[in-house]
Amino acid sequence: MIENSLAPLSESMQMYIVTIARLWANRQPVPLSKLADVFSISPVSVNEMCRKLQDGGLVTYQPYKGASLTPEGEEKANYIIRRHRLWEVFLTEKLGFEFEEAHEIACQLEHTTPNLLADRLAAFLEFPSYTPAGEPIPRSDNRLPAEPVLCLDQLNIGQSAHVFHCEMDENTRIFLEQAGIRPGVTVCILATATEGLLLQFEDNSTLSLSRFLAKRINVLLNTSINKPDLPVFDKAPDNQSHKEVSSMDSIKNQEVKQNETQHVPLNKLRVGQRGIVVRVGGKGQIRQRMMDMGLVPGSEVKVVRVAPLGDPVEFTVKGYNLSLRKSESAEIQVEVLE
Repeated sequence: MIENSLAPLSESMQMYIVTIARLWANRQPVPLSKLADVFSISPVSVNEMCRKLQDGGLVTYQPYKGASLTPEGEEKANYIIRRHRLWEVFLTEKLGFEFEEAHEIACQLEHTTPNLLADRLAAFLEFPSYTPAGEPIPRSDNRLPAEPVLCLDQLNIGQSAHVFHCEMDENTRIFLEQAGIRPGVTVCILATATEGLLLQFEDNSTLSLSRFLAKRINVLLNTSINKPDLPVFDKAPDNQSHKEVSSMDSIKNQEVKQNETQHVPLNKLRVGQRGIVVRVGGKGQIRQRMMDMGLVPGSEVKVVRVAPLGDPVEFTVKGYNLSLRKSESAEIQVEVLE
């Protein structure tokens, strides 16, 4: 029985296979140095445990590459992860714990939750597929839900999605989290450009993001996530209250207004007028120079003054003053602000 499938494994062994499962991005072996950092122990100790798990048929260890889970090891890891993530949902949504607190408590409960309790907990929570942090919850057969994962840069204007995973180094991940991009966050695509995207968060704040980074952020379209607390930008669920539907109608009205908003070349703005950059055209060094000066999608720009002969034009953007020729500013499309 699955109930007894973890019986031969110590809690330490269970933590190893769960950690490998969580770090096993793109099915690439997890370096032992990374495991040593996670557990704050020596690589020698990690090596010894991985070899022990390999002898038990749970892990495949490749020298100089790292550790991967066998099918049996993956099944056992998902068995534990399912319980952990169900408890995270229960503790946050039903008992009001902060996610960090729920995670710590779930670490204690995951090893002692029998099948009957896990199944009834899943039914009580209406069989959630994802945690509040956007992590998938394995099903009762210990397999992950089959949902289409996209890169953020594949989304079209108006689509909203749930951030699922960021495939990048630790420093870049920290930088993105400070900017608001983290697992569990919902974003909507407001504008696109060759080099970047303009994102909108649930609080209506916006962020310009390069396509280089967007390609490394995995998301799930909101239509794939059956969670009532996630905003859907194009349709309100039928079971929402009138107040919630009104909120969704407001968002839809904002989108309609946005589509009707006038987009003009930057050189058409008058002195004192402001606009939001939605697209940067041009080619080569000139285009790169404009973006280096802060003229990227999402930036607010204001016309300060125009030279006596009409060229160049002085603007302010991100607190800086800069001058552009009309031929250059004509390559930049802006959304006119009242």
